[in-house]
Amino acid sequence: MRLAIVLHLTGTILRVFGAAFLAPLLVALYYGETSDAIGFVGAGLLAAVAGQAMRRRVDQREWVLRRVEGMAVVAGTWLLVAVIGSVPYAVAGLGTVDALFESMSGITATGATIFTDFGMFGRGLLFWRSLSQWLGGMGVITLFIAVLPRLAIGGRQLFFTEAPGPTDDGLTPQVRKTAGLLWRLYAGLTLAEFVALMLAGMSAYDAICHAMTTIAAGGFSPNPESIMGYQSAAIEWIICGFMFLAGANFALQYRALRGRPRALFGDDEFRVYAGIVLVAAVALTGFLVQAGAATVDAVRAGLFQTLSILTTTGYASEDFGLWNDQARLVLLVLMFIGGCAGSAAGGPKVVRQVLIARYTLLELKKTLHPRAVLPVKLGGKVVPDDVMRAVLVFFLFYLLAFAVCAGLVVALGADIVTGITAATGALGNIGPGFNQVGPMASYADLHPVSKIVLTMAMWVGRLEVLTVLALLRPEVWQSVTVRAD
Repeated sequence: MRLAIVLHLTGTILRVFGAAFLAPLLVALYYGETSDAIGFVGAGLLAAVAGQAMRRRVDQREWVLRRVEGMAVVAGTWLLVAVIGSVPYAVAGLGTVDALFESMSGITATGATIFTDFGMFGRGLLFWRSLSQWLGGMGVITLFIAVLPRLAIGGRQLFFTEAPGPTDDGLTPQVRKTAGLLWRLYAGLTLAEFVALMLAGMSAYDAICHAMTTIAAGGFSPNPESIMGYQSAAIEWIICGFMFLAGANFALQYRALRGRPRALFGDDEFRVYAGIVLVAAVALTGFLVQAGAATVDAVRAGLFQTLSILTTTGYASEDFGLWNDQARLVLLVLMFIGGCAGSAAGGPKVVRQVLIARYTLLELKKTLHPRAVLPVKLGGKVVPDDVMRAVLVFFLFYLLAFAVCAGLVVALGADIVTGITAATGALGNIGPGFNQVGPMASYADLHPVSKIVLTMAMWVGRLEVLTVLALLRPEVWQSVTVRAD
């Protein structure tokens, strides 16, 4: 691995990332929040200085980015962006661990929060929480591939290392053009939701914050009671629609908008995704009606929380932590599924669940017909053995990471339900869980070491586990060279 190239690309991204703090700075100045403004200026300067310091003299015509180098750039960028993004929180009064937790939760579009008293924080800082999720939802690297010509070299390695899921959904052969098309769709959906929420009666400030965090499948809200605080059926229905889109493959949505609807509606993963939404929403509705809720309210709440948890957005239209055990079990199952590959959603992804299910069924058939050749297929195409192995290995390490994370949180004083759902909420980039980390609570009272563990879990989950594990292999670091050639 050539360290000069990794540092150069990471530094280039960080240097430009500093400009992102201009938007919350302007919001803070508009509302007269001088102390918060200082935090944004400091973070922007830190990003620019650190980025410049990391840049090296590299002749980009003489090298091609290797896979391990792409992994290092993506992993390092996400970690450093979270560290720099924590500066405004620290200036606002959060401790180092809490500030890093909140920042990582934002940039990974997780939505787990340390905040308990929202009145302590200014609108500029709350806007930064939402903006950080919006930047992270589609992918920080994907954004900079779209806007920085210098990242075009090696861009394919970066793009597909960051892109969630095991499928290759490039819209065009040129990665930079693909990234640009995806970000235009992403921005267009954000604008559409902003307008819809404004028409439903939400203030401009709240509407833009929620539009950003919905499309990012992030879930941060400037309202301490999340969506429940607005008590508006219209707002809930609008957000339901956009959460569904946030959890679906953006590349297929783009093709559908360009006159190829079969690309989306004929996709195996999308149809399973829609089916899961329908089945889970019906089940939740039934359990809520059984518990005494009015049918209309139960339908809306059931669909809303199905989409919120499945797409890993993490909004709450009700305190679902108080629902009966059957309803909470449905939500727990959804936490282990996630949205579609190529979407803003976190979690293991629907396509992996589909592949595992089909592989399992074929293995059962092979017990009866041992000589039969029964390949796993997706979309009418045979899934290569290496892809299938990668899916199986991903699930193995995902469950191992979950078990370790949950075990540590419980060992540090949390109850078992809190530990399990906190680990799932962090690793799956979902946000809220049950009990101590429920939708109307926060992660603030967890042990500081638990917060550090969960912060790293959010980072590992956003990078989809295997990238981090690959970088931990000794041979990666034994082969490090300082020069770019």
